[in-house]
This record gives sequence, structure tokens and C-alpha cells, in this order.
Amino acid sequence: MSGNDFHGNPPDDGDEGYDEAYEAHRAALWDMLMAYADQHDLADGFLSDLVSDLGLSLRMVAYAAETEKPSVGGLRLDLDRYAREMGESVREAKKGAGEFIAEAKAAREAEAAEEGEAAAPEEPAAEVTEEPGREPADKNAALIAARAFPRRQ
Repeated sequence: MSGNDFHGNPPDDGDEGYDEAYEAHRAALWDMLMAYADQHDLADGFLSDLVSDLGLSLRMVAYAAETEKPSVGGLRLDLDRYAREMGESVREAKKGAGEFIAEAKAAREAEAAEEGEAAAPEEPAAEVTEEPGREPADKNAALIAARAFPRRQ
């Protein structure tokens, strides 16, 4: 149920059509989620937990709905596949962590420059943690970078 198994809505024009549909729907869902999070003042980490939980639930529903004879064993196998896919996504994200942080910092600096503020001095690379009281401008800069990365392959 991954890759080109675009259950229910397969594009007619192969991999390119799949990629285009995937990116268009990803962007639309991203925008809706960000609007919802802003409206309800949800922290990014909390939203991440919610969306991860929804993804797992949707995967289970898709298996039950799209499999001719769903079974406990079949669901368990599909959940194993899902765990591998998510592991691959995380490994890919880790490979691009440097690029992501560079883009987030550049976006933050550009936003600060637009607002006429001095950009924060460059910090040495460190573990990234959620800052509970960070300013919306910082959040927007990180979102700009996140929107483009990582993407599921």
C-alpha cells in the first residue's frame, strides 16, 4: 500500500502522474494542517503526534477496506511494511538533516531581514529541540524549510 499503489485514485500517467498527485495533495493537506494548528495554537510536536497517530489509523482502515479477505495476520504484515516504510522515511530525513537546518536558518534569516531585525548569530550545530515560546517568525521559517523537505519517495 505504498509507492505506486495509489489505492482508489491511481493517476493514469504512471510514476510522473503519481508524483504530481502526491505533491499536490501533500501541499494541500500541509496547508490545512498548518491552518488548523495555527487556529488552535497547537505545538508542532503535538501536531506531529496527532498526524502520526492518524496515519497509522488510516493505514489500518485502508487495509481492512481495500483487502478482499482482511485478516489479523495480514494486518500485522501490512503494519510491519508500514513500520519499514516509516523507518526508511526517517533515515532519509536524517540524511538530509544538514540541508534542512541550513534551509530553516536561511529562511529565518530572510524573514528577520524582511522585518528589519538583525539575524541571530550563527550557532554551532546542536541537537534541535522544540522551543515552547518561540516567536511565530521562527516557526514560519522552519515551516518554509519543512514544506520542501523531507518528501516520501
